[in-house]
Amino acid sequence: MTLKQQQLTELLQPSVVSLGLILWAIEIVGRANRRTLRLVIDHSGRPVTVEDCEVVSRQVSRILDVNDPLQERYTLEVSSPGIERTLYRLEHFEPFVGHQAKVKLKVPFEGRKNYLGVIAGVGDQAVLLQQGGIEYEFPSEQIERGQLVVTDVEQVGGRQDGK
Repeated sequence: MTLKQQQLTELLQPSVVSLGLILWAIEIVGRANRRTLRLVIDHSGRPVTVEDCEVVSRQVSRILDVNDPLQERYTLEVSSPGIERTLYRLEHFEPFVGHQAKVKLKVPFEGRKNYLGVIAGVGDQAVLLQQGGIEYEFPSEQIERGQLVVTDVEQVGGRQDGK
């Protein structure tokens, strides 16, 4: 997490939490003259709705207007993490032990940066990833990001009919 993302998280998280939601991630993407400030929100008990995104967008816009933490022009975007969500921090991996995920490392390990396997556990500041018969332990500071790979929608809380 960059310093700017950390500052924005400290500024915006209390407001998102007060709405009963989780601030999953903050991303700043794009070029200097066309930046997007993306807030990724989640809910612990149900899928995120369009209404959730609208409410967060209105509330956060007011905070950003007053505090003006970004010097350049930007577009605010609020979205859900989706079913094949990006996993940024150790606490993002924990609920998905037993699920398949891709892990991208910051520096190569055994000649590669990308691994695909089942999250076998999270602990001691590391993610355990099982690939075939091999279990890898990746310290959190070496992980650039993870991403769930959904093979069964119902297994991660979705429904087959898409509702």
